[in-house]
Amino acid sequence: MLRGGRGAVAALRRAAGSRGAGGQGQGQALEPTLLRFLVCPLSKRPLRYDESTNELVNEELGIAYPVIDGIPNMIPEAARTTRKKPPADSLKETSGPAGPQQ
Repeated sequence: MLRGGRGAVAALRRAAGSRGAGGQGQGQALEPTLLRFLVCPLSKRPLRYDESTNELVNEELGIAYPVIDGIPNMIPEAARTTRKKPPADSLKETSGPAGPQQ
């Protein structure tokens, strides 16, 4: 999702022009000027670019969108979960004793 109007369109055009022919797969990094215009399509909040994984990360929701050939894939179904699920044992401890109460 984009914010910023004409500035965002100009940044996209520059990024598209700088890619050239023969993309490099997921190894191609995101154009830094795009980051200020991109927001999470679910929360509408800014994203953080993680260069080591080549992903746009939403810390608040615990999801990361992949960047493929320098293009962010902002489809929510394409995002991966970044938070670990709590262990099953911790859920049992908070549920209370089993059996009928007297």
